[in-house]
Amino acid sequence: MTELIKAEKKLLDVAVAKIKNKKIKDILFVQQSVLKAVDEFMYKRRITRILPLMMSPITDTLNHSVEECEISYNNQTFNVMKSMIFHKQMTMLNADIDSLYIVSPNIRLEMATRGDSRHLFEFTQVDFEFKEKTMEDILKFIEEIITAIFKFVKENCIPELTRLGVGTDHLNITGPFKKYTTDEMQAKYGDDFEAEASKAATEPFFLTNHKREFYDAEDLDNLGTYRNYDLIWPLGFGEGLSGGEREFKLDRILLRMRELATDENAFRYYIELAKQGEIFKTAGAGFGVERITRFITQQPEISDVTLFCRKPGQQYIF
Repeated sequence: MTELIKAEKKLLDVAVAKIKNKKIKDILFVQQSVLKAVDEFMYKRRITRILPLMMSPITDTLNHSVEECEISYNNQTFNVMKSMIFHKQMTMLNADIDSLYIVSPNIRLEMATRGDSRHLFEFTQVDFEFKEKTMEDILKFIEEIITAIFKFVKENCIPELTRLGVGTDHLNITGPFKKYTTDEMQAKYGDDFEAEASKAATEPFFLTNHKREFYDAEDLDNLGTYRNYDLIWPLGFGEGLSGGEREFKLDRILLRMRELATDENAFRYYIELAKQGEIFKTAGAGFGVERITRFITQQPEISDVTLFCRKPGQQYIF
């Protein structure tokens, strides 16, 4: 019992010290500035903002294992929201909405092995989607919004960055961002190509062609390749954004589901919409708010940009 009390006291001390950290207010102001820049950018372009959901009968299937967290309510099973990918697609059923974004809290109960410098099991992403757009359209949009965010931060956060001991050279991006395929990077850097390429880069770049969730579209002109993309932060900060064109035709959705052994019954209503031709051609992406904040403020750990950390594999009391 004494050892347990000591361990809990240590957790309490760590949590309190984190909240009292002198640099956290400046980091949070930078994060607030990122979100203000996003809102202004979207508002000027009349991109519809929708409010987030925290749980749903269906959510992102992900392309890696996480602990499931199901909740029973009113004789129905919900899962915590891993991402609003399917809700983004379904919102496009409204004929008057052709673009949207969400500042979306997500919960992905990552395995303890992901307790590294950039993973959280509870985080927020800026998630966006466009109707009748292509990968190329979205890559251009990403370049524009990231450039706008960095410009806003450089104009409004110099005192904060100065106190944090951070310059702005890493925010001086020239664009358009370079684009590489996963095959190219693997041939050059080996199996850990994303991390190695990120360390070698001095500006953000796109990494395309990832085999992952069923909703990301396969390139029908080049089967076995995919119309999706990640944005990789340079200087070793790793992946910061993920997105793609979406499968929208019934036969393609079912084929991809079966390739990945996705539970079709769980997605029966989504499949029914596809049968009715009510899943539209869309493309989009989402970027982590904590990850872009970490890159801008050049913090060594993702936990450094959070008040209440949610790093996998650790114990928490708040």
